[in-house]
Order: sequence, then structure tokens, then C-alpha cells
Amino acid sequence: TKAMPAQPIRFEASATIHASPSVVWDILTDYHNGHPKILPPAAFSDFTVVEGGSGAGTVTTFVVKVAGATRRVRHVVSAPEPGRALVESEPDGSTSTTFTLAPQDDGRQTALTITTVQRGNLGVRGVIERLALSLVAPAMQRIYQEEMQRLDTLAQTWKA
Repeated sequence: TKAMPAQPIRFEASATIHASPSVVWDILTDYHNGHPKILPPAAFSDFTVVEGGSGAGTVTTFVVKVAGATRRVRHVVSAPEPGRALVESEPDGSTSTTFTLAPQDDGRQTALTITTVQRGNLGVRGVIERLALSLVAPAMQRIYQEEMQRLDTLAQTWKA
């Protein structure tokens, strides 16, 4: 019998950004001057571009602090749907964060959703993980909401 794969753990938040999808995409994919400016400083530090710096193929490292836990992360960026979906994932595939953009108001605004999916563990470890993550979820929600507010503010003055 095959073991059932563990349920992945998801965090998601959405907001309307008062700028066109092209401006939002430009900020998100600019890992030198755009993306670092939208990261909430209380949660993210030591952001470094290791390779690239513009969209797909970019490799970044940073320290993330959520609900008292601190961890160093390495992300590889891909753009499965340029202009619509940007993905940052850990090289081992354990965690990925997707930024999904959809035009609103005839393209004058952008509906942005940030979704993080973390591969879950099986058995007791998985149960403990899900309990711990239920405590982390509200913190992740706040981080994503702040990130989108910062993006919205930056988008008002962004020159592509």
C-alpha cells in the first residue's frame, strides 16, 4: 500500500494594489530596487541577491522571523506565467511562494494574491507541525498584508 502524502500547509492573503499589473510585476521582479523595499523589516532581514536580480533565474537569500522562529532561506525565482505568476521556491521544493496578479478596473489596479505552500510531514511530526503552523498563520497573514501595503505605497511613485 502506498503512503498517503502529507497535506501541504498553505498561507494565503490577497489585496488590491492601486497600480497596473505591469507596475506591480516590475516591482516584484526587481530584486535589487523593488522587491526588497516591500519586505516588512520586522520579518525579513539580510536580503541578498546571489544571482541575477531581475525575475526568473534570480537566486536570493534572506533571514525570516515569524512568531519567534528565525530561519535563513534561499529562494530560486521562476515565472511560469510572466506578468501573471511569479514563484519563489526553496531549491529542495519544501516551500514555495507564488505571487498571482490579475488586472482589475480595466487594468488600472491589480488583484494580488500571495500564497505560500509548505510540504507537510507525515505522522506525529505532521500533526505537531500543523498545530504549530495554526499559531503561525495569523503572523503570516499580518506579514503578507504589510507586504502588500508596502507594495501599494511603492507602486504610487514607481517609475518603470
